[in-house]
This record gives sequence, structure tokens and C-alpha cells, in this order.
Amino acid sequence: MTLPELLKRAANDFPQLGIHYVHEDGSIQLQLYPDLLKEAELLAYGFLSTGLKAGDKAIIATDSNRETITCLWACFLAGVVPTIMQPPVSLTDHSQAATKMLNVFVQLENPLLILSKPLPGASAEFINSIRLFAGLPQSKNGKLPVPAVDDLAFIQFSSGSTGEPKGIMLTHGNLSSNMNSIKSGLQLNPLDRTGNWMPLYHDMGLIGYHLTPIATLSSQYHIETIDFIKNPSLWLDMMSTSHISVTGCPNFGQALVLRHLKRKTTLPEWDFSAMKAMLNGAEPISVKIMEEFTAALKKFHFHDDAMMPVYGMAEATLAISFTPLMKPSVVTCFDSEELDRNHKAVESKGSAASKKGRYISGVGIALNDICIRIVNESDEKIPEGIAGNIQIKGPSVTKGYFKNSSATENSFCGEWLRTGDIGFFYNKNLYISGRFKDIIFMNGKNYFAHDLENLACTLDEISYGKVAFGGITDPKAGKDKILIFAAGIPDSKAVDILHELRVLFRKTLGIPVDELVILRSNEFPKTSSGKIQRYKILQRYQQGDFSQNRYR
Repeated sequence: MTLPELLKRAANDFPQLGIHYVHEDGSIQLQLYPDLLKEAELLAYGFLSTGLKAGDKAIIATDSNRETITCLWACFLAGVVPTIMQPPVSLTDHSQAATKMLNVFVQLENPLLILSKPLPGASAEFINSIRLFAGLPQSKNGKLPVPAVDDLAFIQFSSGSTGEPKGIMLTHGNLSSNMNSIKSGLQLNPLDRTGNWMPLYHDMGLIGYHLTPIATLSSQYHIETIDFIKNPSLWLDMMSTSHISVTGCPNFGQALVLRHLKRKTTLPEWDFSAMKAMLNGAEPISVKIMEEFTAALKKFHFHDDAMMPVYGMAEATLAISFTPLMKPSVVTCFDSEELDRNHKAVESKGSAASKKGRYISGVGIALNDICIRIVNESDEKIPEGIAGNIQIKGPSVTKGYFKNSSATENSFCGEWLRTGDIGFFYNKNLYISGRFKDIIFMNGKNYFAHDLENLACTLDEISYGKVAFGGITDPKAGKDKILIFAAGIPDSKAVDILHELRVLFRKTLGIPVDELVILRSNEFPKTSSGKIQRYKILQRYQQGDFSQNRYR
């Protein structure tokens, strides 16, 4: 089914269901699916009355979830191809949101730009494309186009964790296929209630917790991301009082909630017993954080089996593999030496586990519309238990990147998409060991940045989300160097902490730490899902930035 067909079915067959917008004070505003359809149709007719036509492009960068969702469906109904972006404060503040919007605006060739308020710093070209949500034209007349399943429905710009964002083209068929697989994997039905705090400009927030509930005829609840960050209890309250059965929370959110709970002297008597799936993905899964988080929620009737490690990416529409519903998370300790040097998944047991083992969470099995294979550098399939490059194919996988034929060509091996992730199968479970571009090479071995960051976080002074590792080749010294970038460390303690890190890494992995660079928290560039963009930090370092805060 196409997206307009899905909304019309939800509005007609289940008119009592809809979208619940949870506000900062905990109050809830309900937009029933028939109301959404009616409001979006008025805007869609209005779009067409201004000369917009099917296939034209639009950027939606509004300030509230309700405005974003209503505009999104107006685009779908009018045949306009939307993309959703984070609204920048200004186009001249050099923020990540501003830089990305400028980039995307050029790529889409002056699209309609829907905002909630005027955008400071906008050029005349931008101003001519801007329409404020409150002033969008509405109409009841016209004829809406009827899209085909293979028509382009949406462009999702990649998060850009290892490079500049690219426009991932998704058809109605791509979306429908993946949402059907998600429905099957989560056994979603009209009795389910999904809860979300992730931004709608991220694929997990938009497709996982907005489009999929409409396709599966479920109720959905949304909290503004900034409200969750300021007060994680808002999400916890919502899950308890609204009996949320499906939600999601990657490492970044779990770490935020844990810090919030530790600061509280008294806690409400939450009840999370309705939860059947809390999807944990969007970034490499931290076993330590996941286990601490699950333990913290257990006293509130959260089932251990509801924690669901998953794997996905925007190029696959969203989801690739799930841990089976209400089955225990599979965490395995692998021999680090075998994995780093020989790329072999060898289980480490007994006393050896604590000395040279690495705990990795499995991310389950492929969804029913996806095939996964592990290949070597020659794109040849390799057996289970050997780490290699992850490739995928299936009806939910994009056909390519918008007006970027070179990126499209480089990303495909025949019908298989190169994900850029490294992983392996072990006992039929998929394990992700890292990103190809986040590999640090030292002493003949490959180390993944996130593994090193997790090890650094075993020191009390290093916090998750405030540390990044990078590797560079020093041409003067003629050797590879390992750099640590960290925030929240006073200058007075930097030398002592660098010494502790050097002892830790030599004792544990036998590798040196060459330099500690102290950053401010806002100097860590991150994607919409909280992944650190390490390549941007390294670019700044190599340009000579941070020179006043380096410790060797």
C-alpha cells in the first residue's frame, strides 16, 4: 500500500485511534487519525493551489511534532517529496543543523521550506522558498494525485556519522515493506501503544514510531526531544501512565536516564509491566549501559526480556534485524585477541573472560524482508564466526542516493548494499563489531573506536557520550598515534587522568595512548541519534584546532 492509502485506512477503520502529543507539563493533546487526514488534506490542496506538483521537493523544519506530522502527510497526499530536518536557530551560527540545511537546500535545488518562524541569516534565495506553518494556504478544492508503489515518497538524509549526509531515496514500496516486517517482528496490533522521544528527523523516530503505528493501526505517543533531554521523567511517566507497550532508547538515552535516576532522591512508583519491546539500536550497543539500565527499571516491573537489541540503517528504510520478541538479549564474551587480530569470533569463558574478553550484544536475526551476508574485502561470502563487511538486500533497501550516482555506485555490489558496518554471525545471531571508517590500526591489529571508548569509561572521570577516540598517522614521527578527546575533565586533572588512561590501555590491550585533548561538551558533533561524528573532530584536530588543550 502507498502512504496515503495507509492513512485513509487507519482513519476509516480505526477512527478512535490517533497521535497523542505529550507536552512539557505532562498534558496530552490528541490528534485522531481522521483529524490528521482532514488537516493534511486541506494543506495538500493548498500546496497544489500554489502551483506545487507531484515530484516537487520540500524541507519540513518545524518546531513541534504536530506541525511536522501534519505537514508531512500534506506532502504525501499532494505527491510532494518531503525530507524532515532539525530547525536551526540561525543560518549564520555555523551549527550542525545550519550546515546540514544549507547542504540539503542546495542538493534539492531550492525546495519549499516549511518553518514555524522566520530564519535569521537567510539569504534572499532562502527567503523566497520559506513558508511559515501558520500561513500555509488551505483549500478544499482540487484533485490529489494517486501515487504508485514505486514512486519516490520520501528522502531521508543520512545522519553523517562517518561522512557528509546523503539523500536516501525511499519509495512507498520500500516503506510499506519494512513497516510490514516491523509489524511482524513486534507483533503490533490495534491494542498496542508506541511511545517515542526521538526526533522525527531521525529514521527511528519517524518511521519506527510514527509511520509504522499508522500502518499497523496502533496508537502512538510523542514527546518533544528537547523536553525528554531536560526531564527524562516525562518519558518514564508516559510509559507508566499510558501503558506503553513498544518504545525505543539507544545508549545515549539510556545513559541520560541513568544519570537522571541517580540524581533523584525519591522516585514515583512507575509500572512498566505493559512493555513488550524497548528497541535498543541506532548506535553500537553498550552492554554495560544496557545492563545497568535494565537493572534500574526492574524494580518498576520492567521485564528483562523486553529489552530488544536491534540493528538498522536509513538505507534499509529502518530495520534490518531484531532480537526475537520477548526473548532474552544475547550477550556473548569474545576473545579480543582473536577478534582484533584474526577476525575470528571465539567465545571467551571462565577466568579468561574478564582478562581478555569483549562483551558484545547480539542484534538478533534478519527481518523477513531482508537478506544479510558477511563478505571479505573481495565481496566474497565468508562463513559464520568470521568478521567481515555486512551487506544487505531486499525490497526495503533504497535503490540509491539522490543525485549522487558515484555514492550509489560505490555503495552497491550488484544487488547487495554495502552497509559500512563490520560484523559476524555466531550461533545464528548477528553481531556488529564496528564501523569500517571508525577502525583504528595499531600494532598490526584493528580496534574499533567505540570499544576503546567503552574501556575508557571504566574510569570514574570519563563519561559515556563525552569521549571519542581517533587514530592518525604522524608523518613527522612516522608512526600511528591514538588520540583521546574528552569533555568534563578539569585542566588541573588532565595530566593525572592521561596517566591513568595510559596504564589502563597498556595493561588491558597493550597499546599506547599518545595524547589527551580536552573539549567542551558542545564541541562533540553528533548525529540526530546521538552518535559521535569522530571524523569531524579529527578534521578539526588536523586543522590545528584544540592546540591549547592538548596533553602528551
